Amino acid sequence: MKNIFKSFSTVVAIAVAAFAGTGCEGFLDANSSTATDDTIVLSNTSNLDKVLVGTYNGLLMGNTVNSSDRGLAGLTGMMSYYPLAGVDMTSLKGMGTSEHTSYTFADGRTQASGDYTEAIWCQYYDHINRANIILSALPEAAGTEADKNAISGQAKAIRAISYFQLIMNYQQTYAIAKNKRGVILRTKADDPDQMPFSTVEQVYAQIVKDLEDAKTELKDYSSTAPWRIDREVACAWLARVYQVMGTDWQKVFDNAQEVYNNHKTLLTKDQWCGGFDDFIKNQYNEFVWGYQNTDLSNAGTSTPFNMWFNRLPSGEESNSSQYIYSYITYFVTSQWLDLFEGDDTDYRASRLVKDDVVDADLYDQTKDVLNVMLWHRTNNGDKMTKAKWAYNKFFHTGEAGQLRADVCLIRSSEMLLVMAEAAAQLGKSEALTYLTTLQKARNVKNLTTATEKNALLEAIYVERRKELLGETVTGMFDNLRLQKDVTRELESEENEFAGHFNDGLLYWGTKSGNTATLKHNDYHYFCQIPEYEFARNKEISQTDQNPFKGN
Repeated sequence: MKNIFKSFSTVVAIAVAAFAGTGCEGFLDANSSTATDDTIVLSNTSNLDKVLVGTYNGLLMGNTVNSSDRGLAGLTGMMSYYPLAGVDMTSLKGMGTSEHTSYTFADGRTQASGDYTEAIWCQYYDHINRANIILSALPEAAGTEADKNAISGQAKAIRAISYFQLIMNYQQTYAIAKNKRGVILRTKADDPDQMPFSTVEQVYAQIVKDLEDAKTELKDYSSTAPWRIDREVACAWLARVYQVMGTDWQKVFDNAQEVYNNHKTLLTKDQWCGGFDDFIKNQYNEFVWGYQNTDLSNAGTSTPFNMWFNRLPSGEESNSSQYIYSYITYFVTSQWLDLFEGDDTDYRASRLVKDDVVDADLYDQTKDVLNVMLWHRTNNGDKMTKAKWAYNKFFHTGEAGQLRADVCLIRSSEMLLVMAEAAAQLGKSEALTYLTTLQKARNVKNLTTATEKNALLEAIYVERRKELLGETVTGMFDNLRLQKDVTRELESEENEFAGHFNDGLLYWGTKSGNTATLKHNDYHYFCQIPEYEFARNKEISQTDQNPFKGN
């Protein structure tokens, strides 16, 4: 059996340190999609679970990604990676690396010679390889049937989630590309090094099978650890996968509903406006899946709470002068705020407005910007930066110089909106009720009344942008599956300079005046296969490579 670990002691060390890493470690020895080293004997479920815990660490926090690639670090990095490829977020260059490159669509974002396509490829194949090792060893391992089911279900779910990330980043979406080249589909620890690509359809079939198996095997499994995958987490991921495939909306609905039924109590105004950093600590019912940062489990500086440019004016603007280390990078754009036009009661967009957003003095220190979600960095010396909207959804004070925020990866509001979309696709009248349930909870002034299918669906898509910004499933995620061309608007007098930074349009599709449009299938979205994979795997050839741009 091939193995990615060099010794059994490595497995134990990984398990002990699994949730104590900083997210700033270098790549493991994972130079291809096989990336196996020495053989060890994993003879019991206890040892296999140690491997599983180490795999979770990489999946959630990206411990196999270089520190400069924090914007790609595990599923936490993907929370921003997909939205950054849309129109609702803008990124100041500052100290940004992969996150800023992801936003600007600079060449290194997707070209085979760049570091970022390698970062995505390596880390998710690392998780897949570990899952395959676990699953291959499990039948002969000592342990109870219940323990084996629990480990198998979690390993299959991790493998499915990893393949889902790969297929979304290395090929066009299922609706138009199911017969195209996908990624290399490995499901056994002893699969040969030389393997061809599978089709997109074959990859999705394996993803669905793994998650459906996980649902069954995790039926009786429960854990107090919020980062463990249980049946409802598998359901949530199935809802997302079926949603992207768009071929069976009843399964989309059923899986989302199973999750939502256990989490119907939505966030209150105070909870929402208090920020998203204490979901687990405060046991909010909306929480479905995520992890806590503690003294023993710390993702370091690779979380959304480090990225948003939302420090209080009193904190100045150095990276570490206040609260947690910050890259002071992300703002919301005027295009996102325009979604709330005419609505002064929706607290998700509550804002502190100055008459002159460019030249206003520092806010009166008696005013607490945490009472609103959006405000301007008026003490910034740069005209374009001070005009942008700071956003407090991902705001965390914590202990001085430390990050101890909760990271919520899936919550029930998303599942409610998924139910609304699926019901609308199925022609169910309840679709409008699901949508307005969320709108009422967010104090929306003018509730959606549309019942015509397309109008209702568009209202749901807009609500997803309002509710879920920065939570993985907006921007690139939605635009690709919905086949939407999207247009960025440059900062200008018309939007009071709260549009995109200049470099946000440099590589973004077709330019016209102050706007630039990216077609929904443009290969600027998708990574090229890393060059080393072609050098190591003789069953694939350069004819399988993605183009760098175009449709």
